[in-house]
Amino acid sequence: MHKRKIMSIIAISSTLLLTGCTPEEEALASGVAIGAMAGVALSSYNYPRYYDRPYYYNGGRYYYGGYYKGGYYHYHGHRYRGGHYYHNGYRYHNGRRYRAQNGRNGYYSSRNHYNRRGSSLSNRTTRTKRYYNQSNYKRNSMTNRGKSYSRNNRGRRNSRR
Repeated sequence: MHKRKIMSIIAISSTLLLTGCTPEEEALASGVAIGAMAGVALSSYNYPRYYDRPYYYNGGRYYYGGYYKGGYYHYHGHRYRGGHYYHNGYRYHNGRRYRAQNGRNGYYSSRNHYNRRGSSLSNRTTRTKRYYNQSNYKRNSMTNRGKSYSRNNRGRRNSRR
């Protein structure tokens, strides 16, 4: 989407520059083109820039400065749908409100949470490895090998105790 905007800005500015304008008009056209490109580039980020303001997350981009109304996010004259809007610890998506959860759908309550975003997956694999390497798991799996576990056997075994 941003590529289309930038390409259209380049096309319009090059058309204005090559049509035989006066130097003042050329300077104005190039200044407008540079300002518009800077506005598109600076208005959205690849990472959460501010943690104390409402923002909209869609397609890996964070947008600041618009408003959310009726399931749509209105931002610089455009209307977006399908992303996630965050405000005061809540996530708004498709007209519904949910409690925001750190690390999900582009929400991070602080810079520290954002910096730790990749560590939860490695911790999960470490926990499972730790579980399977525990002595109780090995002991139980070794002693229960070769025994049948039908309902009748379990019932009799429990009734003798």
